[in-house]
Amino acid sequence: MTPLDSVDPLMAFAVAWEPYGGASAADVFVEFGLHMVEYRRRLAEQLRSPSTEHLEPALRERLLNYSTRPPVRSRRIGE
Repeated sequence: MTPLDSVDPLMAFAVAWEPYGGASAADVFVEFGLHMVEYRRRLAEQLRSPSTEHLEPALRERLLNYSTRPPVRSRRIGE
């Protein structure tokens, strides 16, 4: 597997957060200035490209599943 230093920052971020079920919307926004829907769209796009063939197939599949499922909306106080 290629070291994460040579991987796109978005992919490195996703791989780092994968063991924890993925990053929160707040973490994604702080790191990239993206809303979760856009982050997941870009991640799915990258995962479908040949540039991620170096990832272990099981990890790639978990990340693809994460990137294509709808984000869970957190409830706010008072809702």
